[in-house]
Amino acid sequence: MTILSKAKGIIIVMRIYHGKILSLDKNNTVYNYLVEDKGRIVYLGNSLPIEYANHNSPLELGNRVLLPSFGDGHMHFSNWALIAVSYFDVRDARDIREIQEIIQKYMTRNKKLKAIIAFGVSKHSVKEKRLIERQELDEVCPDMPLIIICYDGHSAVCNTKMQEKFPDKVKNLRGFIEDKGHLFSEAYLSGTDYAASLVPSLDLVKSIVKSFDLLAEKGIGLIHATEGIGFPKDLDITLVSLIARARAKKNRFQTRLFFQTMEVDKVIKRKLPRIGGCFATALDGCFGACDAALHEPYSNDQDNSGIFFQKEKEVFEFAKKANRAGLQIEMHAIGDAAVSRAVKAIETALLDYPRKNHRHTIIHACLILPDDLKKIAELGIGITLQPGFLISPLEPVEYLNEILGPRLKESSPLQSILNAGIHLSGGSDAPVTHPDPIEGIYGACNHPYDPDQSVSIMDALKMYTYEVAWTSFDEKERGSLEIGKLADMIILNHNPLKLESKKLRSLKVEKLFLNGKEYETGMGLMGMLWNSFSGRKERI
Repeated sequence: MTILSKAKGIIIVMRIYHGKILSLDKNNTVYNYLVEDKGRIVYLGNSLPIEYANHNSPLELGNRVLLPSFGDGHMHFSNWALIAVSYFDVRDARDIREIQEIIQKYMTRNKKLKAIIAFGVSKHSVKEKRLIERQELDEVCPDMPLIIICYDGHSAVCNTKMQEKFPDKVKNLRGFIEDKGHLFSEAYLSGTDYAASLVPSLDLVKSIVKSFDLLAEKGIGLIHATEGIGFPKDLDITLVSLIARARAKKNRFQTRLFFQTMEVDKVIKRKLPRIGGCFATALDGCFGACDAALHEPYSNDQDNSGIFFQKEKEVFEFAKKANRAGLQIEMHAIGDAAVSRAVKAIETALLDYPRKNHRHTIIHACLILPDDLKKIAELGIGITLQPGFLISPLEPVEYLNEILGPRLKESSPLQSILNAGIHLSGGSDAPVTHPDPIEGIYGACNHPYDPDQSVSIMDALKMYTYEVAWTSFDEKERGSLEIGKLADMIILNHNPLKLESKKLRSLKVEKLFLNGKEYETGMGLMGMLWNSFSGRKERI
């Protein structure tokens, strides 16, 4: 695997890999050999040149494969980190009693918290077929403020103690249902913003620091982190920036930060190149809460076509200002009416101030009108969606068929997006789904609404490698294995191209290499502080 050669008196360490090398380049080339030197790829080919052949033996992959490291094209990083490390998840509960038991077990171990934020309630995955209610949370958590975010990331349930702490602003907003403790629409956005303000800063720091290792276990070396949900003075933006730079300095893990705000000046002040995501830049809601904005009413409610969170003029002015500032824009749009508004906003911005290589992106884009699909391709807009959610039991096909009817077959049209020539990247929207690219790849290749919209295994792999890199202007350095690029790579236990699509879940990440080095786990707070200072010039 490792060879030593001398050049001008300097010992250079190289690594040679032999076996199936999936480059995921533009030609989808498969090689037999890869040589890495000083963190970069110096050779790819089907035979080993003489200057390498006479040295130590290569690492033999056998039945395993080497390919680019994975990326996650859209995740709420600090939110997910808090739930994964400091709080808890109830998505596997089979009934409301199990949810209560999970809460009780957590509280016996954590009695001095200021508040609790959990995740994963769904009316579809419990036998009662309804959301847990305020009084049921009070039974097991009467004295500590508790909020549980629903599986869709656009609604929540809180106990009485949390409800009492909410400012009047939250209680007076659309979607606040006091008797059940349910939060939807604007009340949800404002309520979760407030709940985030109760999180101790140290808990947030510890969660973010530890969560990088959890991502690395899944072969992820690049994330698009959407931040900005109510922490005082945008603390999540500050901490993710600092800790991401520390991680980049220590082990080259890459974070690209999207500030979820429509206040362009705040982003410029922090010298960040990207703006958008969900929350403040979400144009509509979601299917779980039946508030995704549709051109035609929901099939089960002819009086409901969803909602818009902003007026059209506000969205257009935001897009123009952000585009003129040279920022990359991402906007959440799930329903076809919201997608139409996002497309029009970006088109208006580009007519106002033309930019060829803007890489503006629509997140989710679950329903897209044919004319909008063409316009997205013409304008060079990218799409980032979450195929793992297509196969989630938390929002089953039966429910979607009830609310969408025949339109369900048109939802998340992966293959149609690719056929239109649009850059399509994959993300988890974590904590909405677990940040596991293999699960996303499985979903993309096994489309449950329309099998014809399933993509090839090669295209699904690219959604979580090259396309994530392309979306954040990283494709010249990573995302595919090519000579001169960084050796950001993973070893999988099997060759995915040899598997049937239904067996893709058997894939396991064995190793992650960033800049040619095997990923190093662990980083203490002092190490984080030192690396964030010494790595302050690292790109985020």
